[in-house]
Amino acid sequence: MAATAAFLVSLGHGKADCTSTTNTTFDSRTGSYVELTNSIRQVKARLEVAENTLGNSNTNVANLLTELAGHYDDLGDYAQAVALDQRCLAIREDLLGDHDMEVADILNDIAWEYQQMGDYEGALPLFKQSLDLTEKLVGQENCDFATTLSSIADVYRLKGDYAQALPTCLRALGIRQRVLGQDHPDVTDSLLTLAEIYRGLGDFRKALETCQRSIHIAEKRLGPGDPLIADHLFLLGKIQRDLGDYPKALSAFQRALAMDEKISGTEYPDVLEILDELAVLDGMRFDLDQCISTCVELFKRQRRYLVGQTLALSDTAALRSIQTSFRSAEFCHSVCAEASAKNSSAADAIGARELALGKAFLEEVRATQAAFECDPRTSTRELRRQYGVVQSQLERLPKSKLKSAQRDSRRGDLENELNALETQLAARVASVAQAIRERNLTLTDIAQSLPQQAVLVDFIEYHRFDLSSKTNQWAEQRYTAYLTFPQAETSTNIVVERVDFGEAAPINESVAVVCKRMSAGQYAAKDLSAALRRLSDLLYTPLASHLKNVSHIIVCPDGQLSRLPFEMLRVGDRFLVEKKTVSYVTSGREIVRLAKHTGLQSSGRSEKSVVIGNPDFDLDLAKASRANFQFTDSARPVGSTHNAIQDGAPVYGETPTRGSVIGVYQGLKFEPLPGSEAEARSVAKLLGDNCILRLAADAREAELKAVRSPRVLHLATHGFFLSDQEINYTNRLSKSLPLSSVMDFTGRGSPISTGQDWKNPLLRCGIALAGANHAAQVTNAVAENGLLTGIEASLLDLQGTELVILSACDSGTGEVEIGEGVMSLRRAFRIAGAQTVLASHWNVSDKATTKLMTEFIRRWQSGEPRVKAWREAQLELLRSKGSSDDYSDPYFWAAFTLTGQWR
Repeated sequence: MAATAAFLVSLGHGKADCTSTTNTTFDSRTGSYVELTNSIRQVKARLEVAENTLGNSNTNVANLLTELAGHYDDLGDYAQAVALDQRCLAIREDLLGDHDMEVADILNDIAWEYQQMGDYEGALPLFKQSLDLTEKLVGQENCDFATTLSSIADVYRLKGDYAQALPTCLRALGIRQRVLGQDHPDVTDSLLTLAEIYRGLGDFRKALETCQRSIHIAEKRLGPGDPLIADHLFLLGKIQRDLGDYPKALSAFQRALAMDEKISGTEYPDVLEILDELAVLDGMRFDLDQCISTCVELFKRQRRYLVGQTLALSDTAALRSIQTSFRSAEFCHSVCAEASAKNSSAADAIGARELALGKAFLEEVRATQAAFECDPRTSTRELRRQYGVVQSQLERLPKSKLKSAQRDSRRGDLENELNALETQLAARVASVAQAIRERNLTLTDIAQSLPQQAVLVDFIEYHRFDLSSKTNQWAEQRYTAYLTFPQAETSTNIVVERVDFGEAAPINESVAVVCKRMSAGQYAAKDLSAALRRLSDLLYTPLASHLKNVSHIIVCPDGQLSRLPFEMLRVGDRFLVEKKTVSYVTSGREIVRLAKHTGLQSSGRSEKSVVIGNPDFDLDLAKASRANFQFTDSARPVGSTHNAIQDGAPVYGETPTRGSVIGVYQGLKFEPLPGSEAEARSVAKLLGDNCILRLAADAREAELKAVRSPRVLHLATHGFFLSDQEINYTNRLSKSLPLSSVMDFTGRGSPISTGQDWKNPLLRCGIALAGANHAAQVTNAVAENGLLTGIEASLLDLQGTELVILSACDSGTGEVEIGEGVMSLRRAFRIAGAQTVLASHWNVSDKATTKLMTEFIRRWQSGEPRVKAWREAQLELLRSKGSSDDYSDPYFWAAFTLTGQWR
């Protein structure tokens, strides 16, 4: 099954070597990730000292780079490891030349990391380069040569190039047998690869014979309890399943599972992979109940494991780790569909629960981190400040005027202080992990938290797994939704209904037309109306019969549906907003948290509100006076951030439409938004005396970063999102990208410089503030430059903030990640703590938005619940048809959606 292979690609298997075929990862249950992150901090500190004292091209520096890369490998953060190993390679080649075994070893390391990231085209030439070098240095009849050759065979296998994989593997096997003997443990490594190749070729008999031969050698030389035996049994189970011998396959999987659980614990990656394959076996035996039960156990362990992974990794690496595990979810929902077709209400409930618990996992972890960081009771922020001070002192020590003995003594004191701070920070990380793992929510919790006459409509886009097929088991993509209804006070039953919408392709095609037309302001286009009608037929018509007694639809979208405002779907000759109230959440489990925090009063939240509008984009920040905004006594700047977007950013429109693009990568240019000033003044007036208004030259990035937990934060300005295509459009941008601010072990917002930073969508979205048109001139990466990125927004302290209004274009636009949601500004402000975020899906009209936001705030301030006030504001514009200001088209009133707390 592709799921298991992909899952382990993202997790920490060790690099192959000639003397050991066992794999090593870290068990999140035992705190090993905490130990590993401590090790990373320590190696980083040693590396900085070595570079400062010895220079960048030194053997000790190279060794430390290799050690640090190994730690990132163990975490599965291969992008970081590659960057470090490439630096090490340059040093090795500079010191040793390009004819040394150490150079060959580092080439193997980099190739292996590319392989783990799925970049087989990048891995193969590096392995071959290492192979050629090894042959020149030690010849072909050598263990190192055979190891690299075996790695090449494995890459060919992963590419599906069995014509190359088979002879390459046989050649590696032959060398190992001649050099090491017929029954050396390393021979089993080539035999296992060979068995996998035969399995890929469909020659299951040869695969079985080869695997059994390998097991015989391993048991003879290593003993029956060696971890490698579990690997053999696992492959044996897959082969026997391929042969249709399900009882023997089940026995092999169960033996492998028992061994790995005993050796490594219940949440070890290999254990998760075996559970995954056991679930597939149950499904292929059409034991659907057992299959679903196995999936539930897998997901429970998988979530606990991913907490440690996600806390330890950068966003990009953590997201990759989460996404590869989604194959298991796709399989489970395929089985639930089979069971539902047989009228299994239990399967519907299980599917609903697992979807609610698994969605937007990274967002939950980051939001929990943010809340913990801002909690004064944990003192995390102060510890991090102290850590930075001590680290800075340590870095400056080599240049001090102290005598050698004094310098050594001082270095020892600082390193001890740094280690003590690291231990305390690690304990904070462990506390966050424990808090997340203890959230054992049930579907009953969700159903009891839903308001009466409401329904949670939780969508999933997934590839269907065809249980009856022997080949090409992964079939078409589909959309399904689980509808969870409120649990009546007198009832013990939970009502869940599953709705299948069929293939995803026609739905996604229609969404694409709607978004394309709306984003271009072409709301009168003929194909737009047809696409909306088609979407209504495909989405709302199947739902309608389930919503007869429902007045409030709480949508948790997935896939491309995350880009669609459901309010604009047609119901007969009306829009859905005219029939139902609609709001959005990022996961079903969020329902429980929202029910506990109504927003009426939040501890630590200020009663002040902040409104920022119509920034002076042409302000010269270098000449401007220092920002001195103090929101509260505890106001503070957000920690170190690196986001100065330089040459190559897009030009924004000449018209006062927020965010229209008139050029690409010709320098940064934002046009004034005079309408946003009227909006800001109107909203500030409605919010009353407790509102702080910042306009023009005062609408500064530094002002926004000083804000702490306002009641309302309203931002009326330009927004932006740079797609992968825009980022790659020119080399100018990629060459001038600064350091990014990503989640790392020294805390939220620690800078890491890698070529992968811009893969994080939260670094490619943001809002423009005063001075943004001069952002390219800011060369200091930590300086105020007028651009607040999504990463920086996620670092704001908005704990307890009731409402954030992103009255800007594209504030809800971002990359869609299946199962995780849209990586956008909306997400960033939710992570920062905002209970509710209003964000846009496309470029918005200045005047229409002013009217929409003013009406919404007026109603909310009068006491109406957020979702009711928002709906009435939308209806106000919808009913303007025929007036001098006709904003009745969905382009005007459906551009924004309300996510989070609806009360």
